[in-house]
Amino acid sequence: MVAADPPIATGPGTTLTGRVPVRRSRPLLLAVVALALLSLRAEAAHAAFERPSVVVIMTDDQTYQDLAAMPQTRALVGAAGARFTRSYVTTPLCCPSRATYLTGQYVHNNGVLNNAPPTGGVEALDARHTLPVWLGAAGYRTSHIGKYLNGYGLRRRPTVPPGWSDWHGTIDKSTYQMYGYRIFENGVVNRYGNFDVEDPALYQTDVLRRKAVEAIEGTSPEVPLFLSLMFVAPHGEVMSPGRTTQPYIRPAPRHVGHYAKLREPQSFRGERDVSDKPPYIRRLHRSNRSTTTRVRADFRSRRESLLAVDEAVADVVGTLGRTGRLASTYVLFTSDNGFFQGEHRIVKGKYLAYDPSSHVPLLIRGPGIPPGTVSRELVANTDLAPTLLEATGAAADITVDGRSILPFARAGGLRTGRPILHEGLVPGDIDRDGAPRTHRVPRYRAVRTSRYLWVEWEGGARELYDLARDPGETHSRHRDRRYRKVRRALHRELKRLRNCAGDPCRQPAGPVG
Repeated sequence: MVAADPPIATGPGTTLTGRVPVRRSRPLLLAVVALALLSLRAEAAHAAFERPSVVVIMTDDQTYQDLAAMPQTRALVGAAGARFTRSYVTTPLCCPSRATYLTGQYVHNNGVLNNAPPTGGVEALDARHTLPVWLGAAGYRTSHIGKYLNGYGLRRRPTVPPGWSDWHGTIDKSTYQMYGYRIFENGVVNRYGNFDVEDPALYQTDVLRRKAVEAIEGTSPEVPLFLSLMFVAPHGEVMSPGRTTQPYIRPAPRHVGHYAKLREPQSFRGERDVSDKPPYIRRLHRSNRSTTTRVRADFRSRRESLLAVDEAVADVVGTLGRTGRLASTYVLFTSDNGFFQGEHRIVKGKYLAYDPSSHVPLLIRGPGIPPGTVSRELVANTDLAPTLLEATGAAADITVDGRSILPFARAGGLRTGRPILHEGLVPGDIDRDGAPRTHRVPRYRAVRTSRYLWVEWEGGARELYDLARDPGETHSRHRDRRYRKVRRALHRELKRLRNCAGDPCRQPAGPVG
């Protein structure tokens, strides 16, 4: 149970002037003055809390469906605020997605196209023009805990990026280890445990949770807080060569086996007919017994790893309540991208515009957001930074491509026709998390509306899905003559958005079909 915010005394500070008798003993006068000062301090604290704080909690590779494993998060953030059923990431890959969150820009504008140099990684982001810089300039204490951008501390010595006043960033590649990871903490590298020793006290999710609680408790009431809490779960671990028997994903020891009997969806076994798909999909095989067993085990471990995150969310919300901040804090929960688990014959990975890869949870609670709001508006991770800017009154020093989701969180029935651009601007691999890299994926761009997904591939392949009739994206209509007008309209939208910046990115789509 989350503790309620304690009442904050405002005192009679503004009514004291002119009410103190002239002839009053010095001790009594001093007592009155002291009471006035205490009242003014209380009012200052109250005013500080009225300036909203912000907590962003992000997981890694969590699908929209994975939210089913997090009942406390659904109750304390989603049911206590707003839940977005159509939230998508524009480039479904860790580093580009996180750069988009920090800048409010599509990757064709922020320049972070991939996970590694020269076209991506932490080095590709100009961190001088990002959310913590803007919030820091507005007077916020900015605290980051957990994963940052891919490659942080890997090729260069770790440093505190611009804008952060409190920094606890995990160092790659140890970021993807639940034990034996390293954290760069305000100038000092600290190591937590050993990869081969499962010490429950050092399980990464739990350590990050405790640091988040300390960050909240250690922030002065007079200072608004921006807390960035980035968990690596349910991402798989990066294992040393030869560790083939090590579990791919390690839940907290207390949660191992919790979902031992959970059945995976039928879609995980892949499509029978992929003749409508691009060439690289047609080369894939349906899951056999071995791959099905692997996918099932990973599916259960992924869900189990999220149980510790769920507890962390509850602890963070509870701490906000105990410290009196909860009523004036926006708490936002989301993921950097989704993850394939057999759908469309893709056993493992992300990067593509299909739903399993790009559809992510998005929950937000905070001032002015009615509990239990459900929005079906199409939103994207380009919208996260603009949302926090509106919530805090801070200003960006670059042109952002997204828009605030607060109007939709406050009025669940509000709808617009703005489309979303998906971008895969660097050739990649379907199997991006340890599987053999044998299936090269060409560049692509795609446009998503509330009903359609249209994909244009380098080399000429096309896909069109009518999501109202085919939410599983199993039957492409790109050759269907009945969709000829739809194809033309979506091609125009894609052409309009592919190099957009600022307001043109936010405009509604023209008539489709």
